[in-house]
Amino acid sequence: MVFSAPPSDPRRSITSLARPSWAGSFPLGPMSHAVAWFLAVVFADNLAAQETTAPDSRPTDIEKLVAELSSDSYLRRRRVTAELMEIGPAAVEELTAVLDSGDLETTERVMAILQEIAIDQPVYIEKPPASQAGESDVDPDAAWNALRRIAASGGSQGVRAQLVEREVREVRRKEAAQVLLNHGVFIGVGEFIVGAREMPKVLVEIGDEFDGDSRLIDLLRWIDQIEYARIKGEAIRPDVLAGVIQMPDLKTLTLMQGELNPDAMKTLGGMNELRHLELRYIPMSGELVDQLATLPIRVSLTLNGTAAPIENVDALRRTMPGLEIELKQGGFLGVRCFDNFNECLINEVIPGKAAEQAGLLPGDIIVQADGKPIRQFKDLQEAINAHVPGDTLEIEYRRNDVTSQTTARLGKLEDK
Repeated sequence: MVFSAPPSDPRRSITSLARPSWAGSFPLGPMSHAVAWFLAVVFADNLAAQETTAPDSRPTDIEKLVAELSSDSYLRRRRVTAELMEIGPAAVEELTAVLDSGDLETTERVMAILQEIAIDQPVYIEKPPASQAGESDVDPDAAWNALRRIAASGGSQGVRAQLVEREVREVRRKEAAQVLLNHGVFIGVGEFIVGAREMPKVLVEIGDEFDGDSRLIDLLRWIDQIEYARIKGEAIRPDVLAGVIQMPDLKTLTLMQGELNPDAMKTLGGMNELRHLELRYIPMSGELVDQLATLPIRVSLTLNGTAAPIENVDALRRTMPGLEIELKQGGFLGVRCFDNFNECLINEVIPGKAAEQAGLLPGDIIVQADGKPIRQFKDLQEAINAHVPGDTLEIEYRRNDVTSQTTARLGKLEDK
């Protein structure tokens, strides 16, 4: 049964509650009087509790609430916890301040509150209401940022914060991935080419289908456990790249079939570290090639079909002697060959590509290309890399101990 006071008299007395209006003319015996009195007292206590514990975001009131997290009353601690969760990011500063002085139970409760506040914040708002613009200086990510600081501080609190951080990231990763997928970003398993090898990888791909803005692409900071990203066409621009380099576990990046300007290159310089970078069919001036020396690339750089000036590439090799730099003109034959043989034995012919159109088959052995002897797959790669798409490549091959010749018109390398 729920009691409600009339609007004209919000603070009904205990006496009036002892005989509620629904009682009508029913007589009240001793037991009924006792029950009515009990209900009246409980109801009055609830009213008082509601009046004194309504969430308030003023700093002094937040401090009082935080102080009561160590109250002797379990019900009071529980009520205060709920109120601080409802206040949200505005309570974070006071919550973190009590961590060093609070007991173990208070610390656990603070961590739980920070976790709930962090999870409850929407990962992305499509169209923020105009009425909210400039209303508050409170950072909606305050709880998440606090957890990260605590996690990095070490000690028992740091360990606990690391566990909470992982739980929050798991929730936000799922939310962010769904929003990104809805706006044209591919997140999943696809074929990814590193050097001359194509392998299935879990990757992020952003192309012309992407219809979001810089706020949305910032959601990539929640997409961890993915090491590969591919950016194509019109998506190669500073705001997109600024989001991509926030991916926590990004190790390999391919930019292809677009334009790269100095501003976009400068944005890439904000990366912490990248193992492999490939620029494919992106025109590279000498200035842009020189700018590559500012990027934190650790293992390999591939320039494929970029028309990069050879003198600038040679200078880059001298500037970055520990980096493997591969320069390709962009031609693509479309074969995969075994690496562990002393002959170039074709393992696979990619359908629809130059090799198939030239009549090559799996099992063929490439003997010569452009008149030069081919003994291993790398020899064939070097011959191909000297040609741009559209060039012809003269090939001599052996099939069933019969040597034949063919001409292949090279195409472009494209991921599936």
